[in-house]
Amino acid sequence: MALALATTLAVAAGCPMSDDDDGAGGSSTSAGHGGSSASGEGGSSSAGEGGSSSSGEGGSSSSGEGGSVRCPVATHNGIISIQDVSIQGAPQAGHGLTVQVLFTPSRPPAYEQVPGEIEGCKAWVYDTQDNPPPALTDQGVITIAGLEGGPLACRFAGSGYVCPTSTGAGQASVAPGQTGTAAYTIEGATFSAADVGRYLRVTGAANAKNQGAFPIVAVESSTTAIVVNQGAAEEAFAAEYTVLAGAGPVPNNPVDPIEGGDEVVVGISPGGEMAFDFPDSAPIVAGEAFTPDTASAAALVAVPLDGSPLTLGCGGPGGSCRPAQATLVRLTSTDGDVEGASPFAMPPPARKQVEIQCVALGGDGTLTIPAEAMKLLQEAHKVSPISRIRTALMREGWAGPANAPSLPPNITTILVGHGLLGFTSP
Repeated sequence: MALALATTLAVAAGCPMSDDDDGAGGSSTSAGHGGSSASGEGGSSSAGEGGSSSSGEGGSSSSGEGGSVRCPVATHNGIISIQDVSIQGAPQAGHGLTVQVLFTPSRPPAYEQVPGEIEGCKAWVYDTQDNPPPALTDQGVITIAGLEGGPLACRFAGSGYVCPTSTGAGQASVAPGQTGTAAYTIEGATFSAADVGRYLRVTGAANAKNQGAFPIVAVESSTTAIVVNQGAAEEAFAAEYTVLAGAGPVPNNPVDPIEGGDEVVVGISPGGEMAFDFPDSAPIVAGEAFTPDTASAAALVAVPLDGSPLTLGCGGPGGSCRPAQATLVRLTSTDGDVEGASPFAMPPPARKQVEIQCVALGGDGTLTIPAEAMKLLQEAHKVSPISRIRTALMREGWAGPANAPSLPPNITTILVGHGLLGFTSP
């Protein structure tokens, strides 16, 4: 399975021969970065691959006997991550569907363990002055089918993609309940049982604590949803609302958004910057739930900054790995101000940011970030002290659809499975 997956991605990234080519030539592979996304309470973020490098005698365009190979350069890379996410050391946060859609301009890595290969680790170091993290871009509507809660259509909304399932306006009332919950009743709303495990985003309240995005834990009627909002106060107001799927973990979530054996299909309706247009993916079998081994569970919330290698996974003592095509780790740092913020907040970097992503196909569910990559964290910390590190350990089904031939050879990495987030505050 791992070989077939690697072959699929390598072919997708290959350098096509022109119609009149009849000789051998070089090839190109892409291996870059999927961008970064700051997350608040319960948020997540995943890593992607993109960028480009070309190989062959004489550079990116090489000649063989009787023909030539033209290697267009990838301009963007894409990542679509569809996860059932939970947070290590925070069972009270629950779990829930988290959808991340990240389309960014390509950037070459500062470190690449195995150049040109899917497996291994890659790292990027950003400087807000000279080399800021790549901006997220609008590339049209992403459709997701095969999830337990029904199909989704995700759209770019100013700063990133969201997946709304319903939206509207109406007279609203808030009634605080027990154990930090509140009942939101909105005239004309169409809440349903499928909304449990999603988020209700509300604006228009005079009391600032009554508006925001809140996890939905129950639906009492088509117009009343029970949400987690410990600061809720009784109020009536004219509200605008949106129900969002894929917005993150939900406390006491009774819904399993991704079950073993689920097959997910992802497509795109191109738009925005029009850098991507790929056919619907074949059904992607989701990576199943896992338990991190004892050493990894501890390391997820205590990432070292001494430059030593870091091993993470579910294959060691105390862990349990269920079927998945790949094991991935995505590590993101920030030196932004976290004082007074949620323990899960990732503010934008003040000066330095490091991204590390690692992939292991098949195997025993364990991978190691080498010292060369971890030393980039150590060096960044010396320049500008790191305030928080977010580490995602994921078990995935994987696909890599390529652009249509008329577009740049941009590849979108699609991940479907289960993820565990850990937050380190040095």
